[in-house]
Amino acid sequence: MSKLPSIQNVLKATKKTVLRFPLEIVISITGTVVAIILNELEYDDHNQKYYVKALMSSSLCLVLFLSVSLYFISSKKNALLRYVISVILGGFIAVFVFNFHERFTEVEIQQFFVLNIALHLLVSFAGFIPKAYNQEEFWEFNKQLFLRILTSILYSGVLYCGLALAILAITELFNVDFYNNIYAHVFFVIAGIFNTIFFLNGVPDIKNDEVSLVLNYPKGLKNFTKYVLLPLISLYLGILICYETKIIITLSLPVGWVSYLVLVFAICGILSFLLVHPIANETGNLWMRTFNRWFYFLLIPLLGLLFWAILYRINLYGFTHERYYVLLLSVWLTIVVAYFLIQKHPKIKFIPISLCLAGLFSIVGPQSADSVSKYSQLSRFETYMQNPENKKLTFEEEKDLSSIVSFLKKNYGAEIMVPYSENKLTTLLKKKNKPFDNEIMEALGYQYRSSYDTKEDTKNYFGYYFYEKNGQTVENIHGFDMSFILSKSDSFNCKNCIKIDNINYSIKSVEKNYGTDLQINQDIIPLKIVDFVKTNSDFKDDNRRITQVIDAKKYLVLLTYLNVSGTYEKNKMILGHYQIKVMIKIKK
Repeated sequence: MSKLPSIQNVLKATKKTVLRFPLEIVISITGTVVAIILNELEYDDHNQKYYVKALMSSSLCLVLFLSVSLYFISSKKNALLRYVISVILGGFIAVFVFNFHERFTEVEIQQFFVLNIALHLLVSFAGFIPKAYNQEEFWEFNKQLFLRILTSILYSGVLYCGLALAILAITELFNVDFYNNIYAHVFFVIAGIFNTIFFLNGVPDIKNDEVSLVLNYPKGLKNFTKYVLLPLISLYLGILICYETKIIITLSLPVGWVSYLVLVFAICGILSFLLVHPIANETGNLWMRTFNRWFYFLLIPLLGLLFWAILYRINLYGFTHERYYVLLLSVWLTIVVAYFLIQKHPKIKFIPISLCLAGLFSIVGPQSADSVSKYSQLSRFETYMQNPENKKLTFEEEKDLSSIVSFLKKNYGAEIMVPYSENKLTTLLKKKNKPFDNEIMEALGYQYRSSYDTKEDTKNYFGYYFYEKNGQTVENIHGFDMSFILSKSDSFNCKNCIKIDNINYSIKSVEKNYGTDLQINQDIIPLKIVDFVKTNSDFKDDNRRITQVIDAKKYLVLLTYLNVSGTYEKNKMILGHYQIKVMIKIKK
C-alpha cells in the first residue's frame, strides 16, 4: 500500500511539469529571487533600477519561453534547439528592457505593456503554427488556458491568505517574531513559483496529431454569453448607431472619446464572437446565430465613425502614442472585418495572430508608435518656431504649442527641442537641467496655456514676451563689463564668478516686494522692477524692446526685459514672473 498518495501525486505532477517546461520554471524562480532582493533594498539604493529591469525581463521571458516551448513540443523538434532559441530571444528581451531609462518614461511603460500583450497572444497560437489547424481544438486549447489562469489565481490567493493567517496566528499566540518582510516574501514565492508551476501543469498537450483536444463547451459560459454578454453588446451597439445617426443628421463632428467607445464595443464584440463561435450554428441558438452572422456587417458603419473621429484629431493635433494606437486598432479591426466577410471558412486564429503582429509592429522601428509620435510633434513644433517676424500667437495656438512642449519634454526631454528653437532654449538649459513647461514656453517667447485654460481666463492675465532671433542678430555690448539673466523664479547667486582688473566679483540677487536687490560684492543695488512694469504701457507691445537703466554709485546697470507675466486682482497688477537680461558697467 502506498503512503500519502496525494503528496506523491503532487510531487509526480511537479516533476512532470519541471521536465516539460524547465526554462519556464528557472526563469520564474529567478524572477521570484529578484523580487525578494528588490523588496529588501533601501529606497535610494542605486542597484534598485537593475533589479526592477531584471524582474520585468523575467516576466516577459516567462511568456516568451512558454510560446517557444509550445511551438517546439507541437513540432516535435530537437529540445536543445528549443532551449538555444529561447535563450537567444530572451537575451533580446533583456537588452530591450535594460535600455529603458533609469526612471521609466510613459513611452517605455507603454512599450513594455504592448510587448507583454503581444507575447501572451503568441502563447494562444504558437503551438498551432507547425501542425494542421483544427478550429475546435484551437478554441478548446485557449478555453483551457483561460480557465487554468483563473484557477491558478484562485488557488494562489487562497493559499496565500491561509499561510498569512497561519503566520499571524503563530505571532499572536506564541509570541514568535518573524522578520518584517515575511508576508511579502511568501506572496512572491506563491505568485512567482507555485502559481507558475500550477498553471504550467494544466497547459494542454497538443503534440499528438492523431488525438485532438475534444471540444467541451461549458453550459455556464453559454448562459452567460447568451443572457448577459450579448444583450449588453446589443445595447451598446444601439447607442453607438443612434449617436452616428445624430451626427449625420446634425452634420456635427464626433466627440474625441467616441473612438474609445467604438474600440471597446468592437473588442468586447469580438470576444463575444469567439465565445459563441463553437455553438453559434447549433439548432436552438437563434440569438447567437443571428449575432454571429450580422456582427461584422454592423461593425462597418462604426468603423467609419471610428476613422472619422481619430483622423480628424490627428489632422488637428498630430500623432501621439494614444492616437497612434487608436488608428492602429482601427486598421486592425478593418482587416479583421474584411477577412471574416470575404472568407467563406474563416479561421478564428486570425484574430490573435493579426493582433500580435500589430502589437510587435508598433514597438520598435521607424513605424513604431514612439517614432511616429515623436516626429509628428517635432514637425508641428518646428512649424511654430518658423513663425515669421515673431508674430503673436492666438490663445488657441499658444495652448496647442504648450501641449506640444509638454508632450516632447515629458517623453524626450527639453533638449530635443533645441535644434528647432533658434537657440532660444540654450540659455535656459544651461541654467536649469530640467525646466518646467511654463519656463520653456517663456524662453520661446510665448505664454504657457494648460489644457484646462479657457479664453475667458486670459482676461485676468497679462504678459509681455520679447525675444530676438539670437542666431541672426549681433548685439553691441561695448561699454559693459558683465552680463547675465535674472529670473524671478530662480534667484541668482554666483561667488567669485568673474575677475576684472584683478578684482573678483560675486553677484547675488534677493527678491523684494519692489523687485530685486542686486548685490555686487558688498554693494546693494535696488532694482525697482514692479513699479517700472506697472507704470510702463510699452509692456502691451511684444515687438517693442523695453530697457531700464539704474545709475548706482559704482555701477551702471542696464535691464533688458525679455518676458513679464502676472495677473489682475481687483484691478491691481500682480507681477508673477519676469526674466531680464542684466548688463553691468563698472564705473572707474
